[in-house]
Amino acid sequence: MNSAGNETTGASVGVRCWRVVSLAVAAFISLLLTVDPYVLRNIPDLRIHTGLPLIMLGVSGLFMHGLGLYAPTRAWRIACHPVVAWSLLMAGVLVVTG
Repeated sequence: MNSAGNETTGASVGVRCWRVVSLAVAAFISLLLTVDPYVLRNIPDLRIHTGLPLIMLGVSGLFMHGLGLYAPTRAWRIACHPVVAWSLLMAGVLVVTG
């Protein structure tokens, strides 16, 4: 008997490690931008307003991956895939840092 909320119990050690890394990175970036938003003060506004939404979408995806979200449909599984989240995060960081 396998319930939808119990999908991560059979995950391998490598998958669990990547989930921990995803959760830690998401928590760190969220905490950094919440506690010290002035970390971005020397970056032009256009780059911030272009890259920050990508970063936030990536962080949201990393939180979903790190917490073990089980998406019920194929479209949501693709949208919430960790590769998509990491790609969005990296694209946003590249846009913001120039």
